[in-house]
Amino acid sequence: MRFKIVIAALLAVAVVTDVGVTLSTRRAEAVEGKVPAADPGAAIAQLQARVNELEGRVPDQAIVMTHVAYHFTNLWFAARQHNWPLADFYLGEVRKDLKWAVRVRPVREGPAGEVNVKGIAEAVDNTEFSKLAQAIQERRSEAFVRAYDETLAACSACHQAIGKPYLRPQRPTSPEVHVIQFDQAAKRAR
Repeated sequence: MRFKIVIAALLAVAVVTDVGVTLSTRRAEAVEGKVPAADPGAAIAQLQARVNELEGRVPDQAIVMTHVAYHFTNLWFAARQHNWPLADFYLGEVRKDLKWAVRVRPVREGPAGEVNVKGIAEAVDNTEFSKLAQAIQERRSEAFVRAYDETLAACSACHQAIGKPYLRPQRPTSPEVHVIQFDQAAKRAR
């Protein structure tokens, strides 16, 4: 909700600025006899149509969350193969993707009212993601598995809070991509 208000305010500033520039340009053109003076209402309507068009081009949170799932799945396979540099890369991508998802929609309506998705994401980043990072840094498989499972539980809790209990993440059974070599030993064998 707050995100939409901020976007609306920014768009309003852009519209007012653009209308002012358009009107002063049109006045100058009218003085020079090039075109008649413009109707401010028509200019505002035209700009609002453009704003609506641009808003329609922005990806929604579901699209962004597919990136989270993609990288989080590959994180699992990199760590399971003890490819810690690759696991660290994928964790970094997951963190960036989740921040992107929050920028798209920081607050959602849930069954019990507004849900502060930004707050949940920050908590996950500071707890579960930090535990994943530590396990990767220390190259501790057991700690990684525990932290990964805790992250899945946190994701499920967020999905529940926003009224999407059917989104139940689990440990992946196959990687999202087959072109990446997850096995660190295979790299050394070449």
